[in-house]
Amino acid sequence: MPSYLAFMEPLVLVPQVETVPNDDRVSVLVVLAKTPDLVVTVRDTVVSLLGVEDVQEVSVSTSASLANLRELIQSQLGVYARGLIAAIFGLTALLVGCILYALVLLRRKDFGRRRALGATRRLIVALVLVQTSATATLGALLGTAVGVIILVMSGDPLPTAGFTASVTFMAVLVSTAAALVPAVIASRRDPLTELRVP
Repeated sequence: MPSYLAFMEPLVLVPQVETVPNDDRVSVLVVLAKTPDLVVTVRDTVVSLLGVEDVQEVSVSTSASLANLRELIQSQLGVYARGLIAAIFGLTALLVGCILYALVLLRRKDFGRRRALGATRRLIVALVLVQTSATATLGALLGTAVGVIILVMSGDPLPTAGFTASVTFMAVLVSTAAALVPAVIASRRDPLTELRVP
């Protein structure tokens, strides 16, 4: 006997003879799904095809071990995905901060000239943040588009639109926030000192 019929044991199966009248009553219906991800879809489809007026009269059960395994995998994947996304955003912030700090050092004469010509510290901070956020927005949108195209071409499932938009927004936000410290450093450069540097 197959393992999926073990819940009916002890069980005796008797083939139906054509001469026996059929009363069209079904007490147990066993439906198999080919893959675990089809279980919910198959369950909902079977319930809708039964044609029962009161759904409370029908009891539907799926494999307990499959449900437990699915719940365990989903929780582990959720924790792993959150940790991975946090690590990626942290690394992104560190890299953006380092790159912008190096850029500030390379352009210190430019910032010094702007300060000598009357640019306020707020203006310098705003210039660095706007430039960073514009570049980050372009990069995030381009990266999202390329990622979606690759997923579509490979036939892999697409994440929800909300998740995609959230990750794109967070990438821009993290990059802009990481640019704040280098922007403040650029705004605090002494214009006289920077203009003397060859």
